[in-house]
This record gives sequence, structure tokens and C-alpha cells, in this order.
Amino acid sequence: MHPSRFETRRCPACRLPVALPLAILLVTATVGGCRSADPPAPARPDVLLITLDTLRADHASAYGYARPTTPRLEEVARDGVRFATAYAPMPTTLPSHASLMTGLLPRALGLPKNGVAFTHPAPTLAETLGAAGYRTAAFVSSFVLDRSFGLARGFGTYDDQFVRDACKSYGQQWEGFQLEGGFCRRGAATREQAERWLEQNGYLGSAGATAGDVSGTPPPYFLWIHLFDPHDPYEPPAAEAELLPPLEQDPTDLQKQIAAYDGEIRYTDDQVGRLLDRLRAAGRLDDTLVIVVSDHGEGLMDHGWMHHGAMLYEEAVRIPFLVRWPARLPRGRVVEEPVQLADVVPTLHALLGLAPPAQAFDGVSLRGALEGTGTLDPQRPIFLQRRTYDREVELGLNVRGQKFAVRTGPWKYIEARTEKTQELYDLATDPHELRDVIRSKRKNARPLAEGLRAWLARPVQAPAAGKVDEDAARRLEALGYVQ
Repeated sequence: MHPSRFETRRCPACRLPVALPLAILLVTATVGGCRSADPPAPARPDVLLITLDTLRADHASAYGYARPTTPRLEEVARDGVRFATAYAPMPTTLPSHASLMTGLLPRALGLPKNGVAFTHPAPTLAETLGAAGYRTAAFVSSFVLDRSFGLARGFGTYDDQFVRDACKSYGQQWEGFQLEGGFCRRGAATREQAERWLEQNGYLGSAGATAGDVSGTPPPYFLWIHLFDPHDPYEPPAAEAELLPPLEQDPTDLQKQIAAYDGEIRYTDDQVGRLLDRLRAAGRLDDTLVIVVSDHGEGLMDHGWMHHGAMLYEEAVRIPFLVRWPARLPRGRVVEEPVQLADVVPTLHALLGLAPPAQAFDGVSLRGALEGTGTLDPQRPIFLQRRTYDREVELGLNVRGQKFAVRTGPWKYIEARTEKTQELYDLATDPHELRDVIRSKRKNARPLAEGLRAWLARPVQAPAAGKVDEDAARRLEALGYVQ
């Protein structure tokens, strides 16, 4: 705890120490299951947002996967809240991250794919928290989130500099293209840079205040860390490869690839754990609101597609979503109702007492579900979209145009107008979407199709698609990101 920021009082009903802010108080909270009239948590905690690229929920042991891929995320879930049914709005990195940072869906933001600059005027989370007194910093691990694409808005520090050969097999050339700089970096390098920033700004020890901190205590921080390692190519370090080898005696190439993907997840999980350990050693972790999410999943040939971007099946859009804040939230809580990345910003507005923005969110506040004081709508529609393809065929798959989906209750409806396809799945009985029941259940599909068309008919204030510089576009295309 930090005495200059909080007072310590006790909840008379349950005799637990409670941290109270000196300035801004919240009306109600839960501490160890005890309801207290005295607010038990700081209204302005440190905020740590961790995004894990390409991590599908069902390959995380924190979500029931049989292999021990995410033991550190299991700890986060035990200490906090796990959303069991969480969705990315789009299986594509930049649009999903922009939705996460604004509370708006990619369609409203005018972001149909990677390589299109985010220029929508909606305030980003970094801008909002910066205006509320937070010191803001971001450390990203892939050129897909380069500052030229717009997500650096509001960050006092935005670390997106990579050296050549710093990430797996991405070298100076890819498919005949010459890369001018690095494309990505390993999670350890990103974590170390973030820890260095925390140290330099007085958050991990006795470094004390930095310039501008008159009180002698640094202001709360908003730190975003993006880890890219589960993205292909799957090349886990030797330790993780040995820990999670293929289970089969004579594995196929696909089985080898899946084992390597799991190894990359384990490596990424270790980086998350190391960062949390540093915060714990500095006495800051329990005063930190930690959010861990993924930007999308990965196909792994479940529906004939190895990677992501082209399909909207569960393996591509179901993601981990964990929240840890022991000072305020119950431990070990699981929320089953569907949620999405766009819910993060309105949730933080509610938890931190921030003023509502001028524009409405596409997401909703999850505060009641997090605190255990409210429930979510199990029939809430979750809208999904595929990135826009200009090509007719991608790796043998018909992909031209867009594809949309909506989940309502147990039903999931997928529609691609250009491809002239409609699909319907009952996720309650067929969670892996192996049986398309559109022909036998058209009555069930009809309200979902109507709801999807009504959503697509909504007017949006999307700006004209921004363009990135020629070098950035060339580097993305060289790596298969822009078609």
C-alpha cells in the first residue's frame, strides 16, 4: 500500500483491512465477500492492460484446456474474475485493439482490416485516463500496432521500436519483400522495456518521484503491454517446446504445429507472470486493476483454416478475459454471460468513476457482474465481423467481401452476402460448430438474421479510411496482412 495515497481502515463486520482514497470515494464495494458502508478500494488504482495476440480461449488452461499452457493466468483467475464467454469483435489485430481502446466496434470506427489508420474522433482509453491524471505508457510487440496506425493517441510513452531479427523467423525478407526495419519482438524484450519504464517512473522501488510529482509519489499509471508470441510462425523457445511437446508418438505436421502454438502460449504466460511478480515484490500488485485479454483466436484447421482473419467460428473469436483487483473485486468469480472487448472502456468508466463520454459506447459496463452486485443479459446479442478481403480466394478459401455474425443466447448465425452463405449453430449442443442446422432451424435463424440486418442498417459516424505510409503498407503486405 502507499500511505500517501490511501488511509487504512477496517470493515467492522468482517475485520478486514480496507484501503480508502483520501479524495474520491466509491459508494459501495465488496471486500472478501463483506459488504461495507465504507468504500474499501481506491477510486484511482493503477491500471495494467495486457493483450495477448492470437490466444484462443480453449487453448488456455485457465479456460479448461488439458495442457498446462497458462498457469499464471490460472492464478489471475483465482485471484479475480474470469469471463467464460468473451468475444473479440473481429479476428484481426488492429480493429480489435481499437475496439478495446474506445468501446466502439470496428464497423463504427471505420476499420475494416489491418493497415488502415485509426482516425475516428472517439477518445481512446489512454486519452481519457491521461485527462484523469494517469501517467500513460504502451509497449507493443508487433508492427501491426505501429504508431502510424493511430493507437498511440493519449500515451505519453509509446514503445513500438523493433530491431531486425528480434522476433522468431521474421527476418529482413518475406515473400520476396525487403523489410526496412524489424517487424516484432519477443515478449521478454517487451516486458523488460515496460519494467524499465516502471522503474524509471518510481513504481518498482525506491526511485521516488519523477519530475512534476510535487507530492513525492508518482501519479497512478495506465500501462498497456501487448505480447505477440502466440502469432504464427509458432517457434517457442526450447524450454517451452520441451515442456509441451506433441503428445503423439508419431505426430503429423499439424500436431507439431499445435504443440508449438501451445508452447508459445506457455512462454507468453510466463512473461505475464514475471511482470506481475515484479509488481507484487514492489507492493503494488493488489492496488493495481489488471485486465488480461486476447485480440482474437486461431483456426488450427478446426474448420479448414490454420490462422485467423477469414472465419468467424468460435476458435477465431472466443478469447480469454480476466480481471484482477483484490482491493475491490471478489476472488474466483466466474461470469458465464457473453461479453466483448468493447465492454472494457465502459467498465473502467464505471469502476473508476470517470465522466461518461459524449458518444455512446457499443459495449456495456460489466461493473455489476465483476462486483457480484448485478447480472448480465444472457440473451445479449454479440455482433462479429470478418475483415474485408479484396481478393476472391485466400489460400484456397473463398473470401471476397465481408462476413458478419451474431450470437444471441445459444444460437449463432453467420452470413456472407458476397459468398451467398448462411449458417446457424446451436452452441449449447454443438460448441465446436460442427453441425450447421440452418436448413432444419430456419425459424430460429430468422430473428438473428433480422437483428443482424438491423445492426448493419444503423448509421455510423465512421470517418473516411485513413491510409498508412507506403513503407508501412509494403511491410504489412509482405507479411500477409494487407490484401
